Amino acid sequence: MTDKEMQAVLSRSIIEETETYVRLHKGQEFPSGILPKQGGEQHRSIRVGASSLVKGSLVGSDVVIEVAEDINLSKSVKAPGTEIQGSVNSLGSVDIGTGTWVRGGIIALGDVTIGPYMTEINTPGHVLIDGGVSGANVVIGDGVVILGPVLAKGKITIGNNVTIRDHIAASEVQIGNGCLIGGLQAQNKLQCGKFNTIAASQILIPLDNKQINIESEIRSPYPGCNSCPYDSVFDGNSEIARKLGCHLFATREGNKVTAGECDAWVPFPINEPGSQYKLDNFSCVSLIPKDAVNIRLYAEKSTIWERGGES
Repeated sequence: MTDKEMQAVLSRSIIEETETYVRLHKGQEFPSGILPKQGGEQHRSIRVGASSLVKGSLVGSDVVIEVAEDINLSKSVKAPGTEIQGSVNSLGSVDIGTGTWVRGGIIALGDVTIGPYMTEINTPGHVLIDGGVSGANVVIGDGVVILGPVLAKGKITIGNNVTIRDHIAASEVQIGNGCLIGGLQAQNKLQCGKFNTIAASQILIPLDNKQINIESEIRSPYPGCNSCPYDSVFDGNSEIARKLGCHLFATREGNKVTAGECDAWVPFPINEPGSQYKLDNFSCVSLIPKDAVNIRLYAEKSTIWERGGES
């Protein structure tokens, strides 16, 4: 067999392409992004096999990244999961399996579904999105980490113990238990579980109180954590980040979340209309006094939490 024939066989074993479909087989490394090379190819569906590596972005119609598997890259090296070294861009829907790291954002015209973080498995169980997520509706599984905002035209559904560094915004928002979120905009409906933190001094919630269902008060690190009674516990370079995910506010064992020992934290006054600003489409719940004249006096102490400890 000639070198060219061998390369052709290897190419067929790594990826399959038709006019409507692209499939990268599991445990493979693709040296570039899976991108349209000519008009019309942006409408092809894409499936990335388990524990593969794509050194670039994905652009297509429906995109599926399969759940990672226990795959050996060599006799002594196991595949660390699936990695997309770019963004995922879809004209349809996106389905992200457990064991995936997307090093860019996810944007879709259709729905986005992100699988849960899993611990009690032999295969890679992480789910990390190193950027924002946007879709018609977005579903985020338990334990997922998203280092950007999450936006949806319709509904955002968030599981338990999810971390979203930036804000979330949708017509309807449903949040599980023990989540840490940068900010909140829920226009028409808000459901929220227990022991959740929103790292902001203000949130936007529905004008209609009947469309708000909150199991327990939502914690804001401002202003209570600015004078934390347990400061010595958190002393160090990661002080702000550790306080945001404070184990003294909520303790976690697997997906179970229970109250911690601290009671000095401050909740958002969602049931106090006098502390809210009525806007055209939202009610703004603020922990900055309504009669504040010089907002700069409050800015530094409130924005350190929104920055997550970043300078």
